Amino acid sequence: MNFDDILFGRRIRQNHALEHATITILSGMIPDLSVSARSSSEGFIIFGNVDLGLLRRALDEALSRLKAGEAELAIHPNCGTNLAVGVTLVTVGTLLGLASSHTRTRVATAAASSIAGWAAARPLGEYIQKHFTTLPDLEGVRVTEIARRQFLGFTYIDVRTVQE
Repeated sequence: MNFDDILFGRRIRQNHALEHATITILSGMIPDLSVSARSSSEGFIIFGNVDLGLLRRALDEALSRLKAGEAELAIHPNCGTNLAVGVTLVTVGTLLGLASSHTRTRVATAAASSIAGWAAARPLGEYIQKHFTTLPDLEGVRVTEIARRQFLGFTYIDVRTVQE
C-alpha cells in the first residue's frame, strides 16, 4: 500500500474519477452490469467479470470525455463515499438524539436525526466526491495495463495507470 492511498492523494483521486467514469460508460454498454471497484494510486480494480474489449472501449471514452471537461462523469451515485457519509450521518444523528436531555423525546429525536442524516447522505457524499475523493483532471494520465486475474476463485480486473 502506498502512502498516497491513505490520504486521497492526486493519483488516487484521478484514478477514482476514471473508475467512476468507466463504470458509468460501461453501464451504458451493459445495462445489467453488476460490478464494484476500488481505486488506488496505481489504478483501480474492478470486481466482476467484464469483457476486456468493452472495458477498453469504456476506458478510452472515459479518459477522452474527462479530458474534454465532462467532470460530472467523476461523480457516481453508488460510490462508497456516499455510503460512508450516510452511515456516519445516521450514526451521529442517532447518538446525538439519544444523548438528548429530554428523556421522553430521545427516541423521537434519534429517529428524526437519523432520517435527516440519511436524507443528507447523497448530496453531501457527492459534494465530498467532487471536492475530496475524485479529481477529473486527467491530463497526462494513460492506461498501461488491463489484466484479468483470479484470486481464490474470484475474478477481478486490474487496470493500471500512469501520470506522464
